[in-house]
Amino acid sequence: MRTIIFFACLVACMTAHGYIDHRNAKVDSAEQVLLSNKHLSDKERLSCYSILIRGYIGKDGEKHERYCREMLALTYKMDAKNVRESALYNLGLQSYGQEKYQEAERYFLWALAVTDSMKNDKRYTESDIDDNLSQLYGAIGNLYNIQDKALLAIEYYQKALPIFEKHGWLESQTILHHNVAELWLSMGNNKKAEAEYLKAIKTGEASGDSLMAALPRKGLVKIYIEEGDYEKARQTILPAYDYYHSHRKEETSDYPEVLASMTKLHLMDVHTDLAKAKAYATEALSLVNGEMMMETQCDIYAAATMVAIEEHRWQQALEYALKSIHENDDEATYGDIGCYELLAQIYMQLGNKEQASIFIKKVRTLQERLSTRNYQSGLSQMEVLYETAQKEAQIVTLDKQRSLYLWLLAAAIIAITALVAGFVLMVVMHKRKRALLAAKVALEAETKERRILARDLHDGLGGMLSLLRMKLVNQGDGSPRDLLDDIIIELRRTAHHLMPEELLKNGLASALNDFAVSVPGAIFQAVGDIHLEKDVELVLYRCAYELVNNALKHAQASSISIQLMQDEHEVTLTVSDNGRGIQRGTVSGEGMGLQNIRERIESYNGRIDIVSAESKGTDINIILPL
Repeated sequence: MRTIIFFACLVACMTAHGYIDHRNAKVDSAEQVLLSNKHLSDKERLSCYSILIRGYIGKDGEKHERYCREMLALTYKMDAKNVRESALYNLGLQSYGQEKYQEAERYFLWALAVTDSMKNDKRYTESDIDDNLSQLYGAIGNLYNIQDKALLAIEYYQKALPIFEKHGWLESQTILHHNVAELWLSMGNNKKAEAEYLKAIKTGEASGDSLMAALPRKGLVKIYIEEGDYEKARQTILPAYDYYHSHRKEETSDYPEVLASMTKLHLMDVHTDLAKAKAYATEALSLVNGEMMMETQCDIYAAATMVAIEEHRWQQALEYALKSIHENDDEATYGDIGCYELLAQIYMQLGNKEQASIFIKKVRTLQERLSTRNYQSGLSQMEVLYETAQKEAQIVTLDKQRSLYLWLLAAAIIAITALVAGFVLMVVMHKRKRALLAAKVALEAETKERRILARDLHDGLGGMLSLLRMKLVNQGDGSPRDLLDDIIIELRRTAHHLMPEELLKNGLASALNDFAVSVPGAIFQAVGDIHLEKDVELVLYRCAYELVNNALKHAQASSISIQLMQDEHEVTLTVSDNGRGIQRGTVSGEGMGLQNIRERIESYNGRIDIVSAESKGTDINIILPL
């Protein structure tokens, strides 16, 4: 597995700026503020959530995720896009750390879409957008990197590069070029890997950071050693060795890797210095431990094997060589090919031709397998890149067409008379009014039918059941009477919610409050002065009723929150529950209840936003413009 330095730096930054001294100070105090009974403003809540999210990342996954989701829900209420991006990014990091890669990808891409919507929002600067894009491109690149989707990872790393260059972020450019080089190297493309390593060395030296200047050299030298170019290998590795040797206590993972390269350098043809090679190999072996990456261990044992071969210590060489390969052939990499060749050579010297033949065959088999795997993986990733490029090309084409249409429309407006323009406007307004009228007529018809049905259920069937209960009471049989009591209560509840009288008399807020009281575990909160037209109130009441029933019946929720908020421009209804969430893939193929809700709110030019995760509950926001 390759080391993904870019991701490590991102998390380190967040931890350094957000968690140090927060455990017993800011985190605890922020939680106490949230749990207190004090009325907090939305901005104060966001501030608390930001502290808690930074404080709990990598420390307490459950709390980190919970506060991310609470902050995410609040951003819809406040229309705070930049904070929403931060919440989604942190949820992506949480999923990444739990190796839920598909979920992490969904959150990162969602955050990208939010950032894209910020571009036309004057509240956000170019710097805000660049900050978001750079961290998201890097995170998505790391995500594909860890899954061995090298081409996709490179694509997203390269998207971040122009932002780094624009702002002169030299260290970020160095790490990016280094990561891309490592990916090309893992695919066996030494030429492209060399080009990226050289770019990384250039920006690393320009940054003035000695680590950045040394980092790409330890990868580049492997290419030169493999190609047998001693002079380039020597010039590349010596500055890196000077740095890592002087920082060997801090760079405990990279220093042994550099020692392995120094060993191989001093075993190159014509320039062999066995004494130095053995000294470097011995030091590297002394640093091997269980926490070291497998690739680094293999590299060290391969170098030690080469020294043992030079000294004709064949049994010792065999011991090292067997440790230089992956135990599972399916995990073998390009590095194993050279080790298989060493093992074949050793077994030949030990007179075991059968084992030598096995490893010669493994060399050929592994080369073919890696070639086929890279080819097939490359095709799959190229398809994804092609589809992405097609979508982006369509967007560009649509933008161009839209610009052309705008120019033509402007010319037409100048050419036509005010009378024609007024006529066109009148037609458009008439169509809108007619569509809204149709929706209102349908709603009124439905309302009338519900009122009739509610009255008939309550007055007719309800009265008959009450009469039957009286007769049963007179007969003294209690069991059917109790059942009838339950039926009558349920009947009246159903009739009430078909057409609630409280809604008609006192408005939506009062009706929703009554409804919440009738549902175990439900609470209602109204924010702002709620004054809406009757048809809008009825639509929102029906939506709330449907969503609460869904939470009880399908999500098995035990706690439900209903919130209604109105400002100058829109009214927002939020229904949150602690149920089992909407299962992956079901939001797009949603049930009849959600489809009905969508149709209702679309008639009023509204929208619905759904935030849900399995076993984590669901937040549904319905926004209607006023």
